[in-house]
Amino acid sequence: MNVLIVDAGTSSMRGVLMNEEAEVLFQTRKRYHPEFCSAVKVIQNPLVWKKALTEIGTEVQEWAGMNQKSIDAVSLTAQRTSVMLTDQDGNAITDAVMWQDKRNLQLCRELRERNKEIIERSGNTINPVFSGSKIAWLRQEMPEAYDQAEKVLTVSDYLLYQMTGNFRSDRTYASRSHLMNLRTGRWDPVLLEIFDVEENKLCELIEPGEKHGTLTRRFSTETGIPEGIPVYSPGGDQQCASLGMGILKEGNLEITSGTGAFIAGITKKLPDIFQGNAILNYGAIPGTYIVEASILTCSAAFDWFCKNFYKEPDGIHYERINREIEDSPPGANGCMLLPFFQGRSTPLWNPEATASFTNVTLSTTRGDMARALLEGIACEIRNNIDVVEVQTGRAEHIFIGGGLSRSHPFNQIQADVYERQLFHYSNSESAALGAWISTAVSAGVCASYEEAFRKARCGDNIIEYEPKGENMAVYREMRSRMNQMYQKIYDKNK
Repeated sequence: MNVLIVDAGTSSMRGVLMNEEAEVLFQTRKRYHPEFCSAVKVIQNPLVWKKALTEIGTEVQEWAGMNQKSIDAVSLTAQRTSVMLTDQDGNAITDAVMWQDKRNLQLCRELRERNKEIIERSGNTINPVFSGSKIAWLRQEMPEAYDQAEKVLTVSDYLLYQMTGNFRSDRTYASRSHLMNLRTGRWDPVLLEIFDVEENKLCELIEPGEKHGTLTRRFSTETGIPEGIPVYSPGGDQQCASLGMGILKEGNLEITSGTGAFIAGITKKLPDIFQGNAILNYGAIPGTYIVEASILTCSAAFDWFCKNFYKEPDGIHYERINREIEDSPPGANGCMLLPFFQGRSTPLWNPEATASFTNVTLSTTRGDMARALLEGIACEIRNNIDVVEVQTGRAEHIFIGGGLSRSHPFNQIQADVYERQLFHYSNSESAALGAWISTAVSAGVCASYEEAFRKARCGDNIIEYEPKGENMAVYREMRSRMNQMYQKIYDKNK
């Protein structure tokens, strides 16, 4: 059984054809970028995703045909809280409001008086990243488009509809909407009333890993992929990343440093009382929950810095950047960064926070600033590790992945700041692997998630990073100063 895995991220979409032994037969990638129109407005034309999906399907099918291979199933994982309005045929009638968009901030402020009810039912505190307040904002600001719309879709919902013609959504996405009751797994009438959203605008809910439908004749005609093959929804990209890094039981933790950074552990039992400090979502494995924390900019911040300070006529030379980062000592010669380029996420949810370099002098180099940026990101991730471990217990193993984990200097900084041994798989595309693991179990290729994980990671090299004792104290003191600085700047906003 060959499965086409589609991973629709914030900055690119990947298509990976994998066989039943989890071997990669062919892969392709389409890059794109959201439109950062202002400090609060971030949008994307949904046709960009539709075009990328069609091109990926066509390229993979052409390769399969030339190499006497089949595509027997499709499995799609995606970013989780960007939303758009669509008509009855799944055609977008608005740009997508991206997960980084903060035009719903005032609405979130107005809903704070009902935050206790929101936490009690959804498991999560009101915040501008989740999709419920984005939908409410669309209704307020674009009432004609909202009334005209048949459905409000996430990126996953939109792309899966293009392939199956079904308006369905798995619960990993719904658990990040503030509209689903986390304990019942159903759209909640009280939450729908709070956010002023009609249930008939939302998709039918299914379990993560469940078959979403079958490939339509229309999509088959557009791509050449056989009509009628099963299409699966294995869960959101971070849920799949956790699965792909082997977070199958309590006691393990994963950190994905992509456009944003996500810290996740797993639990089979929800707490009796939701605190609202960490994010609680459905996990990719049915019957499990993800305890998650996040920072909103990670590799996106590093990319911004490199483009502005390291771009040469012939491109960006990452070897030079790494060398200059390593030439700067731990602590970056005193330079420090508050890494809140798009606001602060868990546990304090302050969308008004911004990034700040401090203690910059005439002796500060760009290497010092690059190192300070990575150190600031790592310190904020450490703050969130502490939040997650309140509910999951101290992690015995921490696995790292995502685009920024390709940086060896950053991985050593992470080990030193977290004061833990870290494990990095040579194949860092954990979301795609997690999608394959889910689909392999759902389709009966593997009897268990453990078996599927062993296949997916068979032959994968693991690089270990050990914390250096002499650096740990430096970063402990730095994190304390960083947190104190945040309090001095933003205490007035609490």
